[in-house]
Amino acid sequence: MRVVITGEPGVGKTTLVKKIVKDLGNKAIGFWTEEVRDPKTKKRTGFKVITTEGEKTLFASKRFTSKHLVGSYGVNVSRFEGVVLPILEKALKEKGKVIVIDEVGKMELFSKAFREMVRRIIYTPSLSFLITIPIRDVHPLVKEIRRLNGTILLELTKENRDLMAQEVKNLFGIN
Repeated sequence: MRVVITGEPGVGKTTLVKKIVKDLGNKAIGFWTEEVRDPKTKKRTGFKVITTEGEKTLFASKRFTSKHLVGSYGVNVSRFEGVVLPILEKALKEKGKVIVIDEVGKMELFSKAFREMVRRIIYTPSLSFLITIPIRDVHPLVKEIRRLNGTILLELTKENRDLMAQEVKNLFGIN
């Protein structure tokens, strides 16, 4: 099964991914990204990546100096790659897993190695995956994923987000 989830920022794509990963258990392999907030002000200060094996790192921050910027966030591509590429490499070797990629967005797309890895995954017909993409085609790869044959593209909205977890679980054959 090959499922792609899209939706506006903040609609709950990562929350949905985390629910599905929990229900898939050890059949899921990959990563998701989460906001990092200042404990005092509750304002967003960055983003971290977390693998299904529990490895995590801050890869984008308002405090990072980087030539790779998304808004006021500096993106540390090597930190992102150091966590994400090994888990996706492992995912390519393990049979019967659902590869989880949350998300193929502006920050992640600064990594050429990540883009190449995503292409390897999406163009291997035998692989199952759950991938999230932005609502807009922010990069040619996002456009490619959106139009990929043999995938189910679902748009997550505030109206359907409570029902979407069950729909995706049904697609992957989990109760």
